[in-house]
Amino acid sequence: MADQIFSEKQSSVNTLSTAWNLYAKLVLSSASDKAQGTEEGRYRTYLEPCLGNTPLSDIKNLQIALLRQNLESRNLSPQTVYHCLSLLRRVLRRAIEWELYPGPIPVFRMPKFDNKRIRYLSKDEAAKLLANLKASSKLWHDITIFALNTGLRAGEIFKITLNDINFIDLSVHIKDTKSNKNRVVPLNKQALKVLLDNSRDGDKERPIFNININATQTRPFKKAVEKCGFNNGVVDRRERVVFHTLRHTFASWLVQKDVPIVIVSQLLGHSDLRMTMRYSHLAPNAAKSAVDTYLPEFETA
Repeated sequence: MADQIFSEKQSSVNTLSTAWNLYAKLVLSSASDKAQGTEEGRYRTYLEPCLGNTPLSDIKNLQIALLRQNLESRNLSPQTVYHCLSLLRRVLRRAIEWELYPGPIPVFRMPKFDNKRIRYLSKDEAAKLLANLKASSKLWHDITIFALNTGLRAGEIFKITLNDINFIDLSVHIKDTKSNKNRVVPLNKQALKVLLDNSRDGDKERPIFNININATQTRPFKKAVEKCGFNNGVVDRRERVVFHTLRHTFASWLVQKDVPIVIVSQLLGHSDLRMTMRYSHLAPNAAKSAVDTYLPEFETA
């Protein structure tokens, strides 16, 4: 493998495929299986047919514009086009870093889209979902309660071990997050009880919820959502109820109770407060309440 990598780097004419092969070996190989499959699919399906054999030095602004036109002509969503161009940019950046070609990277005009999910559950909807899960899967009933009380992402939940729990501060240490920043999340009574109820074997290293989120083990949650009819007639994917909806529900409920956006952002582990501002419309009276409640009164003239 080392000899192959070296020979590729020394090639007199390095193409995008040369750079991709190195990227897959040196960068993508450390990502999750799901991420590897997704990125491999994007390259093989969309980038390789158009630019795979193109020398890196020949990939200019015009070639990028033609690639984008090709992608859009296939009726791909703006999000898919964005991800394809983003992958191309990452590969070209690495190619420059590895001295496969001197650059510069062409100017990218990225498509704009609003892909943020906006659906969250009401208290009645959450109760209905939990009732369905209680009848079909205690494990997923507990996982759903935990998600609603912590706002954690699925990938974060399914990595938690007993070693991550601080029983003195009643918190859980979340590691290897999406933003690559570890954080500490407080546990209320419901969340703590769920963790304790599902970790009775005493194994401190094993994930408490030993779930493969890409496998059939997720079916109980999906079936419960179907039974509740939450997605009946829903076309816009942003309005569909999925497991990630529980995270939005957690944030929405807090904002509706006038919890400051900065606190909600901290709990969610957002790297940018602007990501949390999507929930600000749920507390239209928060600003007025703040100036009416928290500022001192002075005697007027």
